[in-house]
Amino acid sequence: MTRLPDRVHTERPWRIHELTGDFRVEDVWAVRTPGAGPHDFPTLLAAMQASAGPAKDPLPSRFLFAVRRRIGALLGWDKPLTGAGDPVPSLRGRLPRDLREAPGRSDAGLAPLASLYELGDECALERATTTVHAVIHLGWAPDGSGGHELHMAVLVKPNGLRGRLYMAAIAPFRRLVVFPALVRQREQAWRDRGRPGAEGGGAAAVGRAVGTHEIPESIRALSSLSRIDYADVFTLSTDTNVGTDADAGADTDAVTNVSAGTGTGTNVRAGTTAELWARALFGDVPDPVERLIWQGLLGLRLSRGRSPGTVAGWRIAERGEDWIRLEAASWFLTGNLVVRAADGRVSLGTFLRYDHPLARAVWPPLSAVHRRLAPGLLRDAAATVRAA
Repeated sequence: MTRLPDRVHTERPWRIHELTGDFRVEDVWAVRTPGAGPHDFPTLLAAMQASAGPAKDPLPSRFLFAVRRRIGALLGWDKPLTGAGDPVPSLRGRLPRDLREAPGRSDAGLAPLASLYELGDECALERATTTVHAVIHLGWAPDGSGGHELHMAVLVKPNGLRGRLYMAAIAPFRRLVVFPALVRQREQAWRDRGRPGAEGGGAAAVGRAVGTHEIPESIRALSSLSRIDYADVFTLSTDTNVGTDADAGADTDAVTNVSAGTGTGTNVRAGTTAELWARALFGDVPDPVERLIWQGLLGLRLSRGRSPGTVAGWRIAERGEDWIRLEAASWFLTGNLVVRAADGRVSLGTFLRYDHPLARAVWPPLSAVHRRLAPGLLRDAAATVRAA
């Protein structure tokens, strides 16, 4: 995963330059595609298309886009502006005849962007809203070692002061979270191309229970909160074969090296199945998205660095044979995360106590995003544990 200088895009003779003279280059990223040849661009686009979708997008991107959509809906940012009478006309009106008549037009797995054109070595997609007119350009270029790779350029034209402020506000999230995750997914899509089952046969079903009276007592009893003001539990059936305390037997020093969602490894004793799942779910240290919601929005006091006594900054408060409870608090709420792995299922429970009226205003809108993302979080963790 590499961010490239702008000139890597601007100095190549791409057809997009004919359309975007009044746009600026925000980012250029390289998507590594080992073994690719000069004619493999359509193959990569097909793999990207197959790997895309709300349930398949990287978790950091899903979270940020979910938050972004809710804010955009409230503030009216996302009204499409590509109709004939709109102040931001589509770039389709600038297309020369040969590009208008180019045969292929897929969204390359980048919906809601709409395709402008697709050629044998490049394609472009656009989206125009009240804040910014954006273009994603995908170009197939030599990688300097005899192969080819994808160059993904982000071109923008902000709509007035609001658009410029918006672009400045999202720049850190785009560069540190969204596009790195997107690039990694596209690189994985290339590696998975043609693999049986790579396109999936439907996402695994995740059960849910929301509300203190809907939560099974076997999970609710694992919370340490004196009063529960919010509760939900998501449960995934899994065939992942991970050792339990009974399976571990006397080999208590056995460890499993799990590569967590943050991209960092951690040693987990084979007997602590629930801890393995917790680290697969959240990582050893909080990633940028977790810091945004846990520390930035909820003000939770999280530990720094890796520690056998913490998971993603949350303190390991208690554990049992098949469960683990993580605890964290801020000045206005206290939280428990309970992970239980038993009987071929893994469950993630979230329990909150509102310690100040502010919590009743802050958490409900965030909880809607949380409930939307939790199933994907469990599926991603299952893939991590299975790979380990």
